[in-house]
Formats: sequence, structure tokens, C-alpha cells
Amino acid sequence: MLSEEKINEAIATTKNWVERIIVGLNLCPFAKSPFQQGNIRFTLSDNSTMLAFLEDFIAEIDFLDKNPTTETTLIIIPALGDMKHFKMYINFCEETIRINDWNGYQLVFFHPYMRFDKIPAESPRNLTAMAPYPTLHILRTASVENLGASLKKDVQTENDKKLKKMTANEVAKLWDGMAF
Repeated sequence: MLSEEKINEAIATTKNWVERIIVGLNLCPFAKSPFQQGNIRFTLSDNSTMLAFLEDFIAEIDFLDKNPTTETTLIIIPALGDMKHFKMYINFCEETIRINDWNGYQLVFFHPYMRFDKIPAESPRNLTAMAPYPTLHILRTASVENLGASLKKDVQTENDKKLKKMTANEVAKLWDGMAF
């Protein structure tokens, strides 16, 4: 179990990541407004079993159901640093959504070691999949669809253009002070 200090540090680091990278680079046009309004819930799953991680995920779906003003939740899961275990967890969460017909939610996931296929590991383009800790993002499908309908450009294409221009030094500065 992590100390309260370590939990708070992980949450603060993740908030910093959202502010500096996700919102700061506008990698996700959905993030800025809820972040600035304080409508993103940041929580940490400090468990040691897949079942407990899944129970925390279900509890967050329940929280979002009961708290409609909270736009989205980021679950930080430091114990899932192994990509194989993290991907297994994501599969369990996606299957749980499917089995329970929770069509009102969709998932996005981030990991310090997440890399896209056919993109070099050092490419800044991987920033759209990376986070300081393994993190599951639960989004409200209706919110994504509403904002998506108003977008005039493809987000991934715009991100690729922006990130291709970044130097390794610029990327390193973004991550400065964030844990891996």
C-alpha cells in the first residue's frame, strides 16, 4: 500500500501531466474545459489484485452515474507498470462495459511505456498514449460525441503534425519533474 503522501504525489503528477501535456499541447480538445472547471475526477487505485482493480473501475462508473457534473474520471494505477498486466486490465474493463451494456462510457488508456506500432519509440507522437503512471480514462460517450460533432479537424492528424515538429529536448522538458 502506498502512503498518503505517495498517493497525493501521484495524483498531483497526473494533474500536472494533464495540464502541461494534454491541455497545454491541446492533444485532447475534450480536456481543457472540464480540467479548468474542476470536473475531472482523479483517483488512485492502490491495490494488488486484478479483481480489486476491476472493483475500483466499477466503483468509478457508479460514481459517474451518481455525479453527472463530474465529466470524466482518471484512475491512476501505479501497480500496473507491467504492460502485459495493464493490457489485461484494460481488456477486463472493456469487457465489463460490454457485458453490462454501459454504452454511456468509453475508455482511453495511457501508460509510461505505451508506444504506437510502426512509430519509433523516441517519437514525440507517442505522447498521446503516454502518462507518468498507468492510467485509465473513463469518458462519457455523449460528451465525446457532442464535442466530436463540432470539431472541424481530425484530432489525431492535428496531433501528428504538431508533435512531429517537437525536438527530443522539447519533449524532455515537458516530462521534467514527472515520475516514470
